[in-house]
Amino acid sequence: MEGLLVKILSLVSERGLLAPGDAASQLRAPRYRVLAAFHCLEELGLVEAVYKRGSYKVYRISHLGEEVLARLESSDLASILELGVSATYTRQESSATS
Repeated sequence: MEGLLVKILSLVSERGLLAPGDAASQLRAPRYRVLAAFHCLEELGLVEAVYKRGSYKVYRISHLGEEVLARLESSDLASILELGVSATYTRQESSATS
């Protein structure tokens, strides 16, 4: 799954906006795996849904996602994803206190 996450993140960065179905077609990956990957990326704060209608969503890369892609060259994915986990935790804490 790690390879798919990185491929999707790169594709969203390249395209600007991307729906999971389009990503599945581009990457020739099963739609259910791509949908699961988008859900993981969204929970980590690496992509953001910019359009929602029913179950259809369009995503863009977040600032954290851009930072992760920039760091992929020099770090392993596990240490980079810790950034997303801590950012998600911080985001949840701040929304709970609002």
